[in-house]
Amino acid sequence: MKNISLVVLGAVTLLALAACSDIEADFAESTSSSAGLPSYQFEPDSRAVLEPLQVPSSRHPKLSMRASGGVYMSGVYEDEGQERLGLFISHNGGDAFAPPVPISAPGVSVSSHGENSPSLVFGTRREAYVLFEQTAGRGATDLMFARSLEAGHNFQEPYRITDKDGVSSNGFSSLWVAPNGHVFAAWIDGRDDDDEALIGTSSVYLARSTDFGESFGENISVADGICPCCRPSMAFGPEGEVYLSWRHVFENHTRDMVVAVSRDGGESFGAPIRVAEDDWQIAGCPHTGPQLLQVEDRLYVAWFTAGNNREVGIQLSWSDDGAKSFAPPVHASAGVAYANHPMLTQADDGRVLLIFEGRSVVAADKWGPVSPYLVEVGARGELTEPTAAPGSGVSITYPAVTGDSQGGVFLAWTEPTEEGTQIVMARGRRTIEE
Repeated sequence: MKNISLVVLGAVTLLALAACSDIEADFAESTSSSAGLPSYQFEPDSRAVLEPLQVPSSRHPKLSMRASGGVYMSGVYEDEGQERLGLFISHNGGDAFAPPVPISAPGVSVSSHGENSPSLVFGTRREAYVLFEQTAGRGATDLMFARSLEAGHNFQEPYRITDKDGVSSNGFSSLWVAPNGHVFAAWIDGRDDDDEALIGTSSVYLARSTDFGESFGENISVADGICPCCRPSMAFGPEGEVYLSWRHVFENHTRDMVVAVSRDGGESFGAPIRVAEDDWQIAGCPHTGPQLLQVEDRLYVAWFTAGNNREVGIQLSWSDDGAKSFAPPVHASAGVAYANHPMLTQADDGRVLLIFEGRSVVAADKWGPVSPYLVEVGARGELTEPTAAPGSGVSITYPAVTGDSQGGVFLAWTEPTEEGTQIVMARGRRTIEE
């Protein structure tokens, strides 16, 4: 498929979110003080949940819930000197996790850093799917896919999904499952780079499986001129739409978010629409991509910007017309300094959850430790004030979140240790203040 040229439509004006209060020093308490709005109460202490398994080092968790109440967490962990990828399962609400179900093959190392980390999704039946990079020869990496047909209790041998002959970069990948069961992978690929290309850009590619992960079709180039290390995101509309979002590089190194729509199942995409004119001019890659989430007829977009037209931090917008237009962005990280790396998800009971990392402004110099912050998004776009999960006093990276059917939330992130890194988890419950 030929690359699709960008057509930028219209400007989007700013709508600021008013009235925010400082984040409290006590991380175990909610920061929301508005009557009738939900808030979250966390357990007093977070836990290094893989420590009882004597896992020496772990990082980059991804979370998911099953209808049975099981908590599923993928993570990169050290195993006899190799960086492996495994699935850790808890059947008692996160009290304890079973030893890892290996995903990556023995004898090879998983490549995972920053946003360039593995993805975990579940299918429409009992399938579990994982996408990750593993080291290959000549300093390259292979983009690998693995599946389980038994709800993650064992995985088939991983296989490469890129169809290129030469060596080029392929990373910052993500994985999604459409309502019809088709599996989509999207990533940033450097195979189209040449001397004429715009400096500091790459291409976004996708591949689709229509047989529950047994195989993937040809790699499709959707667009070039995109930021080379900001992870793309995907979602699916109620009429079969396939949405794909990435950080595009415009003139003057302006790097703003766009969304493109496919109405033929991912075979082709229309001209991308600019979500907001942040006018973030940066001659480099910020390593922070967008997040899409479709809830009924609404498509949410969350992202980080430090643009000239926007308050620095996490922005949230949405479209109610199939990505033809987007609402003015709302500043979702009010009261949090250095907020970054958002993640959107929908809990089993329908709640829309946004998580990101940032620093409390209680510290006068704004250099308190980086912590995970949780926000709930209401049906009218209203936001709860960010609530910090309890930490151990060290700075965390790349938090993930999932929610159950009873108002519960499970947060996981990576913390440094003397030996390396470890995955840490905190659990919370939703309450309504009178």
